[in-house]
Amino acid sequence: MSHQWILTPIPVPELSAVVFRPGAHLNTFSGRMLLMTLPEELKHKPSGLISLSDQYLSGVVGDERVSKPVLNLTIDPEPPASLMLKPKLQRWTNDNYLQWVKSQPCCVCGATSDDAHHLIGHGQGGMGTKAHDLFTIPLCRIHHSELHKDPNGWEREHGSQIILLFKFLDRSIGLGVFG
Repeated sequence: MSHQWILTPIPVPELSAVVFRPGAHLNTFSGRMLLMTLPEELKHKPSGLISLSDQYLSGVVGDERVSKPVLNLTIDPEPPASLMLKPKLQRWTNDNYLQWVKSQPCCVCGATSDDAHHLIGHGQGGMGTKAHDLFTIPLCRIHHSELHKDPNGWEREHGSQIILLFKFLDRSIGLGVFG
């Protein structure tokens, strides 16, 4: 057995649980913590190093490669479009997010959703335009068709698209969809 600073267990007796904090040499966890029930084998042990078998240890340290580009959000305090009288707004698109939205249950009936509905009305969308991909909710084919046939009647029956969008975005953020 070899001792490595992989995860440091921090017992929390009040909750009968243990929190595992990333150790000093583990930078891949990005400060996230895992909470789980306290295993029997750790109840008598103090916080500290965890013994790991050599089969779990790699001889290469920090040789992890990023397989896809990391989203680097930067804020432009003076974007060129903000200096124009009538700027053409750019639409935010994200195919991965749309696929995830389509995989979620319908916001109305809970059935399997087929469509990622882009918000219509409420100042979004219009002739030849579509709302940002962020402003989508999962709908089954039936509710999506009904909404496009009569948006006002649909909202009277099922509630405002804005409220459904807000609840869905809150859930999406809570689930960690945006990282």
